[in-house]
Amino acid sequence: MEKHVLKDLYLQWDGTHTDYLKKVYQENRSDPSFIPFTIALFSTSNELDVSTTWVIKHHVDKGEKIAAADLEQLLVKGATLKDWVSQLHFLQIIPKISLSKKQAEYLENSIRPLLFNDKKFVKAAAFTAYFEVVKLIPELQTEFRLICEDALEKSSASVKVRIRRILQNG
Repeated sequence: MEKHVLKDLYLQWDGTHTDYLKKVYQENRSDPSFIPFTIALFSTSNELDVSTTWVIKHHVDKGEKIAAADLEQLLVKGATLKDWVSQLHFLQIIPKISLSKKQAEYLENSIRPLLFNDKKFVKAAAFTAYFEVVKLIPELQTEFRLICEDALEKSSASVKVRIRRILQNG
């Protein structure tokens, strides 16, 4: 597959119906360039943030891996996302990949503010992703526990459920 063809496929998505993205994934997943090209498009085309993060999330949800070089690109761009939907997808990817301590340190400053996000889905996903970071950076554990305890008093029910799971597993 050529990158410009894939970009055109992503640009044709209506922004709502994920069945289209599932079809794109299904038809192209066996092509070894598909995920690397998707990540490259994600890294360079802001208008594709939501569609490409959805496909990457779908890929890892299926138990598939991301090559180390592609993972670096994904993490660099993911740390800069502003749109809440693409932030959500990115945060949901974090627990399904293996981070190095260096990668966790890189992501810490971008995920931490999302613990206080106004969107409850982003906030809940941020707690799960940040927990992955904290596992690799032990000096953050005490402060993270305090943030969790504070959030238990102030957050929506869905966020509280996520935090309780983290506190039980951590």
